[in-house]
Amino acid sequence: MSHIIDKIEERRKKNRDYQDKNKPVYYSFEYFPPKTEAGLDNLLSRIDRMTSRLDPLFVDVTWGSSGSTAARTMAVASHAQRFAGTHVLLHLTCSGMSRSQLEQALNQAKAGGIRNILALRGDPPRSKRSWKIGDVSGSFCDRAIDLVRFIKNHYGDYFCIAVAGHPEGHPSSTSPEEEIEHLKGKIDAGAHFIMTQFFYDTNIFLKFVKACRQSKIKCPILPGIMPIQSYSSFIRMTNYCNISVPRKVMERLEPVKDDDEAIKEIGVEIAVEMCQTLLSASGNEECIDGIHFYTLNLERSVTQILLKMGAIDIVRQSEEKASLNDVFPTDRPLPWRPSTLQERSKEEIRPINWANRPASYVMRTETWDEFPNGRWGDATSPAFGELSEVSHFYNFSIPWENRIAMLGARPKTLEDIYEVFAKYVEGTVT
Repeated sequence: MSHIIDKIEERRKKNRDYQDKNKPVYYSFEYFPPKTEAGLDNLLSRIDRMTSRLDPLFVDVTWGSSGSTAARTMAVASHAQRFAGTHVLLHLTCSGMSRSQLEQALNQAKAGGIRNILALRGDPPRSKRSWKIGDVSGSFCDRAIDLVRFIKNHYGDYFCIAVAGHPEGHPSSTSPEEEIEHLKGKIDAGAHFIMTQFFYDTNIFLKFVKACRQSKIKCPILPGIMPIQSYSSFIRMTNYCNISVPRKVMERLEPVKDDDEAIKEIGVEIAVEMCQTLLSASGNEECIDGIHFYTLNLERSVTQILLKMGAIDIVRQSEEKASLNDVFPTDRPLPWRPSTLQERSKEEIRPINWANRPASYVMRTETWDEFPNGRWGDATSPAFGELSEVSHFYNFSIPWENRIAMLGARPKTLEDIYEVFAKYVEGTVT
C-alpha cells in the first residue's frame, strides 16, 4: 500500500469498529530541508527517531522556491522513504519550474520509491511579497491545477496527489467562493486529498470544510496545525500569511511574550485544544479524523501535543515526568517500522544488531536545539534559519527598496549603525 490516500481509507475503515471516543487519531509531520550539511544530517536522525517513536501515517518534505532546495529535498525525502520506514509526501511547486525540471523531479521521486506528491503553486518571486488577485506563476504550470493535470496525464495513477487548501483564502482568489471553486477544480482534475494552510481559529476551518462538503468535495481534508514556538515568529508568520488569531489566543501569549519556554508550553496547550475541537467534529459532515503538524523541524512540542491528546502511550514514567525517550506509538505490528518499499514490504525478520546502533549521545542531546535561532543560533540544528524557502509559507523576504525605506540609506558612520540598532531595540524596525 504505497498511496497515502489508501492508508487514510484503511485507517478510517478500522476506525469504524471503534466507539467515537476511542477512535485512534492519525497524524502526519512536515519537515523542510535544512540550510547546512550538519543540519541535514541531524534532521535525518530526527526523522528516524520521530517516525520510530511517534508512528506518523506519513511525513512530507517541502520544496524551495524555483526548486532552490531540490537536492536537499530529495535527500530528505529519499532517506525517509527508504530508511525510516514511512511514506513520504513530496512537495512540488509550479513557480519557477520548467517542464524539464518538473519531469526530472517526478522521475527522481519515482526512482526513489516516492509515490505521493503535494502539488502547489509555490511562493511568489522574491521581488514580490505575496501573490495578488489574479496572479499566476508564469511558469510551465501556471497554477496547482495545471500541475495536477500534468502529473495525471504523464504518470497516470502512479502518484497519489495532494493539494493545498486555504481556510482563510488564497491571496490570488477574489472571494471564498472562488477559492472553493478552484479547490474543487483540483480535486476534479485528479487530486486525492487536501492539506490546509495553518490556522488558529477553528471556527474558520470548520466553516471552510462545511463549504467544501456543500460544494461536493468529499475527499479527506487534513487541518494544518503549527505549534507556536516563539512569540516573534508567531506574529511574523501570522501577519505575512494573513492568518486570523482569536483574541483569547493573544491574551494567553501577550503576558509571557518574552519567555520562549512559556510560549512553547502555551503553544502546546493551544494546539491540543484545537485538535480536540476539530476531532470532536468527526461525527458530523466535517468528518475530521486526522491532523497534519508543521513541525518546523522541531520535536518536543509535537511529541507533547500527541502525549496530551492520548495519541501515543507513555512507559516507565508518569506523563508529567516523561521524556522523549519514554514514548512509543499505540499501534505497532512489529518492533520496527516495516519498509515502505514494495520489494521489502513483507519483511518480517531483521538481524538483531540493527537495533543496537550507538545512539545514547543523540538521545541525551536531542532537545538541545529547541531554541535554534536565538542569540546563539546553532547552525547544526535542523530548524536553523528563516523559512523564506519553505513552501506553504509566503515569501518572508523584503524587497530591497522596502528595506532602504525601513532602515535608511547604507550606513557610513558608526553613528548611523547606532541609530539603526536603537530603532531595532525600540521595535520600529524588524
